[in-house]
Amino acid sequence: MTFADVAAYLDRMEGTRSRNELVKTLAELYTRTSPDEIQPVTYLIQGRLVPFFEPVEMGMGEKLVMASIAQASGRPVAEVNELFNTLGDLGLVAEKLSTGSPAKTPSIADAHSRLMEIAASAGPGSVEKKRTVFASLLHDLDARSAKHLVRMALGRLRLGLGDPTVLEALSFAKKGDRSLRPSLEAAYNRTSDLGLIAKTFWTEGEKGIAALKITVGRPIRPQLAERLPNPEAVINKLGAVVVQPKYDGIRVQIHKNGANVRVFSRNLEDFSLMFVELVAAAKKLKDRTLILDGEAIGYNPESEEYVMFQQTASRRRQHGIEEAAASLPLVAFVFDVLYRNGKDLTPLPYGERYALLGEVLGGSTVLTPAPLTTTSSAEELTKTLLDNISKGLEGVVVKRMDSPYQAGARNFNWVKLKRTTSGQLNDTVDLVLLGYYFGKGKRTSFGLGALLAGVYDAEHDRFDTITKIGTGLSDAGWREIHQRADKLQVKEKPARVRSLLTPDVWLKPEVVVEVLADEITPGTNHTAGKVGDGPGYALRFPRIVSFRAADKRPEDATTVKEIVEMFQQQGRRKVSP
Repeated sequence: MTFADVAAYLDRMEGTRSRNELVKTLAELYTRTSPDEIQPVTYLIQGRLVPFFEPVEMGMGEKLVMASIAQASGRPVAEVNELFNTLGDLGLVAEKLSTGSPAKTPSIADAHSRLMEIAASAGPGSVEKKRTVFASLLHDLDARSAKHLVRMALGRLRLGLGDPTVLEALSFAKKGDRSLRPSLEAAYNRTSDLGLIAKTFWTEGEKGIAALKITVGRPIRPQLAERLPNPEAVINKLGAVVVQPKYDGIRVQIHKNGANVRVFSRNLEDFSLMFVELVAAAKKLKDRTLILDGEAIGYNPESEEYVMFQQTASRRRQHGIEEAAASLPLVAFVFDVLYRNGKDLTPLPYGERYALLGEVLGGSTVLTPAPLTTTSSAEELTKTLLDNISKGLEGVVVKRMDSPYQAGARNFNWVKLKRTTSGQLNDTVDLVLLGYYFGKGKRTSFGLGALLAGVYDAEHDRFDTITKIGTGLSDAGWREIHQRADKLQVKEKPARVRSLLTPDVWLKPEVVVEVLADEITPGTNHTAGKVGDGPGYALRFPRIVSFRAADKRPEDATTVKEIVEMFQQQGRRKVSP
C-alpha cells in the first residue's frame, strides 16, 4: 500500500460528517492493509509514529515545515509564508505547491521509516537533517499526500478518530459488524497500544487478542470511579467499604523494570523526565518489576501543605525541570499495586493488593501508601469525607474491598464523593470545548463571548453538547482560552460532534475544562442524553473552574451516562426530607 492510497482515505474521512461513515471508511482502508502495514497505518491515522505513551515526536514546528515545503517545491520561503498567511493551513500550502504525482509515491512502510528517521534526529545538525529528509519525502508525494503529511507533522490531522472508532473499524473490517469491539477494547485497556492491537488481530485473530497481557512499560488504562450523591447512598449500595482521600493532583502509573522507571499520566503521556523525584524513588524499591497506581500532588515543604491542582500541573514542563522539582517537590500517594515480579495482580481483591503496598514501598517518603479506613456506617463515612475536605482535599474515594482492578472500567467498585456546593449539583463536571461564539461589547477584545461545551458519549464515541458557558474566567483567562481555541478551529462540525446548535467557530474536540453548575436540567437545545424527539440535558448557570489539559484527554471527560445518573441522583435529593 502506498502513502497516496492512505491519503485518499484520509481525504474521505476528513470530508465525512457522519461517525458511521467514518467507521465504514476506516474499515475499508483496513481491509486493504496487509499485516506488515496495519501497525504503521494505525499510528499514522492518529497523527503518530508510535503509541501515545512512547515519547517519539517528529519535532517539526511551523517554521521548519515551511522551510521544507520551500525546499521541496523550489519556491522561496517568503512565498510559502505569504501563502500560509492567506490559506491559514500549511497542509493546504503543501498541497498547492506540490510537484509530485501519485505514480511515484512511496509505500506506507517507506514513508513511516523516513518519518522515524526525522524523529530520531538529534544534536548538532539535526534541524538541517529534519528539513532535508522531510523535504525529500514531500518531493516524492502527490499533492493530496503532501497535505496530510504536513498535518501529521504538525499534529493537526482533522479526522476526529477516537480510540473506540478505530476498534470498531477493526471489527467491521473482519466481521462486518461491531461485535468484536468489546474484546478488542478489553485488550486495548490492558496494552494502550492500538497499533499492537491491530497487528495482533490481523496476524493471530481473536485468540491472539485475548492472549495480550499486561506488560511493564505499557501503561494500563486506569480504573475510574462512579458517582453517588451522598454517604448514605454509598453505604446502601456497597455496604462495608474502604475509604481513601481524593487528592487534587495528577493520576500517575509508575512502571519499574530493573533500573528502568517510567511514569505515565492517565492520558498515556510519559512524564518520566518531568517527575524526576518519582523516578528516583521508584528506582530504590527492591522489587525488580512493578506497576503502581497513585496520585501525584505538589507539596510545599515550608508550609507543609499540599498545593492546588494548577500548581501541581505546572510541573508538566519541558524546561527548568530540576529547578521546578526543587521548588515544588511531588509526593505520590500510591493506592494500588497492579503487577509485581512477573505476576499480574489485577484479578486479586483490592484488600490483598493494598496489603502489599507497605512491603513494596518500604518506607519511601516520596512514594507512600494512600491512607485507608474501613467503615460500614454512613455517619463515619460522612465524618471522614468532611475531615478530608477540611484539609483542603477534594473528598474521598470509596472502594469495595473484594473488587478486582478492571482496566479502563468505570463502575461501582470505586465511588467518589466530593465537596458539595450551594446548588443541586454536588460535583464538578469535565467538559470538552466544541465551539465558540463571537463576543459583544467588552468581549470583542477577548475574541469570543461564549463557549459551546459537551460531554462524551462513550457508547457511540461522540461528543454531545450540554451547555454554553459565558462565566468563570478572568479577562486574562478568556484571552488564554481564545488563544488555545484558535489553534483548534475547523471549518465544519467535526464528525464525532452531535449538536443542534451552530457556533460561530467549530473546534476540534481537545480542550477539557472543569465546570461547576447549579444543577442539571432537561433541555431541548442540547443533545446530551437525547433519544429521538425527546429532550436532552443541560447545565444551569455553568462556570469554568479550571483547565484539565494536563491530565485529561477529551475521551476522559464526563460521560453522558454519568450526566444521566447525576440527574437522577439530583432528583432524589430534591424530594428528600
